[in-house]
Amino acid sequence: MEVSFKAGELVGKIYDLLSKKYNNLDSDEYEQKSLNILCVRLVFCLYAEDSGIFSHNQFYDYMKSFKAENSRTALKELFKMLDTKYEDRDRYENEKLLAFPYVNGGLFSDENILIPQLDENILATLIISISRGFDWSEISPTIFGAVFESTLNPETRRSGGMHYTSVENIHKVIDPLFLSDL
Repeated sequence: MEVSFKAGELVGKIYDLLSKKYNNLDSDEYEQKSLNILCVRLVFCLYAEDSGIFSHNQFYDYMKSFKAENSRTALKELFKMLDTKYEDRDRYENEKLLAFPYVNGGLFSDENILIPQLDENILATLIISISRGFDWSEISPTIFGAVFESTLNPETRRSGGMHYTSVENIHKVIDPLFLSDL
């Protein structure tokens, strides 16, 4: 619980920093969606790095190799690579990018999300405080569910039946039905 709470604080911190870089966040639904998707992607990369999906410190090392003015392009290239099957990759691509695994499931499939230019503060916060300064492998799936659901507009969630249900609410249903008797 404590780890998940801390993770939520860190996600909130990067969300707040990134939100200041969007121009029309209050009036542009696409900017809001882009910010949410960007945060989910970053949280996935942080988790993947600490849980063994990526190599140890792979995301940290990749992002650390860029200056702030190049970090936006670095993220776009990384997200594209994560969505590219191994057999479809350019074998002459940057070796650091080629070392990242293919991630199926569509999280990285939308290449058209708006990613603002990062500044030194955002990049340092992301790679030092949030990537190096925290072990993401211990966070609860509840964090992923809540953050993922926030990236979907209500109509998409409704039409696809995509509503995240917390562990607590699941137990309210299954415990009295059969789990308590077991």
